[in-house]
Amino acid sequence: MRLRAIKSVVLALTMVASFVAAPAMASEVVNRGKCERRGEVVVGKDGFEYKCSIIGGGLKWVKGKKAASSGSTSSTSNDSKYANVSGKLTIDGSSTVAPLTTVAAEAFQKVSKTQITVGISGTGGGFTRFCKGETDVQNASRPISQKEIDACKAAGIEYTELRVATDALTVVINPRNSFASCLTTAELKKIWEPGSKIKYWNEVRSSFPKVKMALYGAGTDSGTFDYFTEAINGKAKASRTDYNPTEDDNVTVNGVKRASGGLGYYGLSYYLENTDINKAVQIDSGKGCVSPTAENALNGTYTPLARPLFIYVKNSAAKSNAALIPFLNYYDENLKALATKAKFIQLNPAQKADLDNKLAALRKLVS
Repeated sequence: MRLRAIKSVVLALTMVASFVAAPAMASEVVNRGKCERRGEVVVGKDGFEYKCSIIGGGLKWVKGKKAASSGSTSSTSNDSKYANVSGKLTIDGSSTVAPLTTVAAEAFQKVSKTQITVGISGTGGGFTRFCKGETDVQNASRPISQKEIDACKAAGIEYTELRVATDALTVVINPRNSFASCLTTAELKKIWEPGSKIKYWNEVRSSFPKVKMALYGAGTDSGTFDYFTEAINGKAKASRTDYNPTEDDNVTVNGVKRASGGLGYYGLSYYLENTDINKAVQIDSGKGCVSPTAENALNGTYTPLARPLFIYVKNSAAKSNAALIPFLNYYDENLKALATKAKFIQLNPAQKADLDNKLAALRKLVS
């Protein structure tokens, strides 16, 4: 009887400890925001690192080691000048560009009093909000379309386009796939074109085994969807419809991870975060197999899936919101370090100079 009582006390203490410990971790997650990028590491107020990891098919924060004394993104600017900047910024759009802008937003919030939200409704979905005046900044994985230009004009929304990085749109397969290391653009079209009936890998190339395909790709509101379909199928938004569409690239990452015959596509930065559970496919557009790398995207050999990445800024918000120009200045000043941290392809000198000039023009417009 006494032994049973002791066991009851031990069990009770264990339960109390678990309930005490759980809120501490939960509060860290709330403090850092939603876990959306696998591999992202943040530092909690308790001084420990939290890594965004796949747990039970979803993304969750996992507590790790004690953080080093300097866990923040290094800055090339004088951060003290932003200490008194305050206000709220609303950003939405491309899930491809979101990781870069999110890193910039997180770093800027640490040196200012600004609150910034970054959504991932896709380039098309984001432009719908942007051209209604609902957001201050729009992340975009393609240039604004004529339809979107007309919508913004009708609503009186004037904007400035800023190129912030380059992408190598990456086609991925399951790591266990040892046969499809390189695909031609003609084979990709055969798989993805409207009306395609391809269901097994051997229907793509006779030397491939009869393994059932599981297709994952960008949703129709995504700029990645527009770019991929135009580059591969010859017309934007022209695609087979019997695949797993999503505006969240993490869904594609997990889908390809689970399916031995999985095939999907998304931006390079997501691949670099997930090289252990997805495998990149080389692309042959007629001059041999080429890997999706920063070097190949910049030297023009990775075709036709290398592309520019943008943010669009609402000019009126730059005038009325005191936090916007300082945020853009910080983004620009620290772009190299931010792109490195977020695993994006940096602008070349000419592209960076163009960004600086456009931002200077925007500052002049505001003043």
